[in-house]
Amino acid sequence: MYTSVTKKEPLVWLGITVFTIIFAAVYEHFSFGVWSNAMVFMFVFPLILGFLPSLILTVARWGYLPRLWNDGVLVITAGSMLTGIIEIYGSDSYYTPWFFYIGTALLALGVLQIIFTKKDKAQQ
Repeated sequence: MYTSVTKKEPLVWLGITVFTIIFAAVYEHFSFGVWSNAMVFMFVFPLILGFLPSLILTVARWGYLPRLWNDGVLVITAGSMLTGIIEIYGSDSYYTPWFFYIGTALLALGVLQIIFTKKDKAQQ
């Protein structure tokens, strides 16, 4: 079961990366020349934090990314998307930074999960 998940994970992250690129291009095409850095560079989060680590783990056969890590990447990506939409609209929000705070916390919990999971496997 884990083998099939591990092999498909980089492809899923690559698909999410391509989707964010297409979404940003289409959204900015219909925004009448207004653009946002948060929307333009939204693809960087799933590419660097999702695709590359999962590809490395798959090639090295070390396992897969934990759920908390994946959720953190998705929350940060959604926050970047929402920030871009709000900036293109011409407004701002006090709530959009919370996406980045919560996403970063989930990433940190994912790292802790990796550390303690590896430690438990080493003890067995």
